[in-house]
Amino acid sequence: MATVSVQPKGDTWYTVISFKDSDGKWKNKMQTTKLPLKGNKKKAEKIAAERLSAFKEPEGKDPDNPLFVDFIEDWLEFKEPLVEISTYGGYVSTVKSVHIPYFKSNQIRLKDLNLREVQKFYDEMMRSNRGRGGKNPAPSTIHKYHTLLHEILEYAVLMEMIPFNPASRAVLPKNTEPNHNTFTEDELRRLNSLLENELIGPMILFDSLLAIRRSETVGIRWKVADFDNNLIAINHTVVEAKDKNGKKILVKKDRTKSKKSNRTLPMTPEMKIVLLNLKKQQEENRKLFGNAYNEADSEYVFVDELGNLITPGYLSRRYTRLRNKYKLPKVTLHELRHTVATLLAKHKIHMKYIQLTLGHSDISTTANIYMHSAADEATYESVNMMRKILTGEE
Repeated sequence: MATVSVQPKGDTWYTVISFKDSDGKWKNKMQTTKLPLKGNKKKAEKIAAERLSAFKEPEGKDPDNPLFVDFIEDWLEFKEPLVEISTYGGYVSTVKSVHIPYFKSNQIRLKDLNLREVQKFYDEMMRSNRGRGGKNPAPSTIHKYHTLLHEILEYAVLMEMIPFNPASRAVLPKNTEPNHNTFTEDELRRLNSLLENELIGPMILFDSLLAIRRSETVGIRWKVADFDNNLIAINHTVVEAKDKNGKKILVKKDRTKSKKSNRTLPMTPEMKIVLLNLKKQQEENRKLFGNAYNEADSEYVFVDELGNLITPGYLSRRYTRLRNKYKLPKVTLHELRHTVATLLAKHKIHMKYIQLTLGHSDISTTANIYMHSAADEATYESVNMMRKILTGEE
């Protein structure tokens, strides 16, 4: 049972509540009364009694019905060996910043986590300021929180600790389709012209021609460049992630997002010239900087003057700064892929070819982009056809 006392610290009275935590270990909670020592001991003792009365002792551990935050920790331990380190880092980052703080505040136990409590969690998150610029989160963010909570509770069902998953019946905000910005043909040409002599210029050219993902661009290695047959393989990625301790790391993988993303694409004459120039420049830098040159990343095409791999984060940040410097439309690096898909669709390239180029695993993903880009033109063609029918025009 918790006890309370008053203790002097400096020239002020403090209250100290002694209690056992959920592991059965004694802890002390010290709080100031802001009362000076002289003549205020009885007042301090009164405050102490009020604080003890309002204090809620942590409940002891129950293996059959643990606190939900403890069960989340168990789930993280279960998932760690089963997923990629980058995926696991994402799980840790989200649950420790969102789920654990929320459910720790109400000390709810696993078996008491019903639909009402789950729905309350989503509703409070929707009203929070966790979105960009301190705004409410986007529906996609709430869906992300839901995906994790649902998976955690599925593990509880698997372990036969709860009979069903209460998150399965929760009502979520409608996940709206993102509105992607794209460059026009003139804007895309201007972008590449302005960035031609920048460190990331060749990477932007590759993105513009091949519509490859950021992780795929950074992951291009010299051994996949087939100069004889003018081909380049996209089969390796580099992503930035956080490990379980929150430390940033680079994860290099000999595979892409999906099987369809593992593809071989044509090497255009422009790409070939860029690659050969980069190879020559890197040899010169290797001689110039000697032992200071980083040979650890020498297998990669896109490195800086000292041979250090250009990271995905640096590529995005530098691209954004240059785009803003030249007052170009606010098209993100990832939206270069949408730009390429939109322009290919506009020029009547077959949807299947666009899918193969972009490496979409599902053609419906490509179709959504294709149909969106063709919508205005299709509407015009349809109405114009009806006009011709009504007027008898050939």
